[in-house]
Amino acid sequence: MTSFRDWSRTTLAAGLLVWGGCGDGLQLIREGNRAGVVRYMYKGKDGHVVTPLRAESFEKIDDFCKSPYQVIKEGETRGRRRVVEGMGGSEVLVEKWWGIRFKCKEKPLEK
Repeated sequence: MTSFRDWSRTTLAAGLLVWGGCGDGLQLIREGNRAGVVRYMYKGKDGHVVTPLRAESFEKIDDFCKSPYQVIKEGETRGRRRVVEGMGGSEVLVEKWWGIRFKCKEKPLEK
């Protein structure tokens, strides 16, 4: 069984369409017409649940599906490390990202 990190790395490496830039901390990665992954950055102390980007992530999924959807998997995805130079020296910052894989459900038939 593949881990969340493995499939998220594969998804990103596949060069799929990405909405939203890395700078805003929220990305929707499309996997076909009816599925995808939303990734958002969070701070370790605050956690992935209390960040406002979590609510925005579900709004992006709603906008994408325009119908009910199912969350397939959630988990931490591969983050990014960067070195920040300052007056006191350099510091390595580690960004943490959370991913939500989803699949849009078919709209129910209207009676």
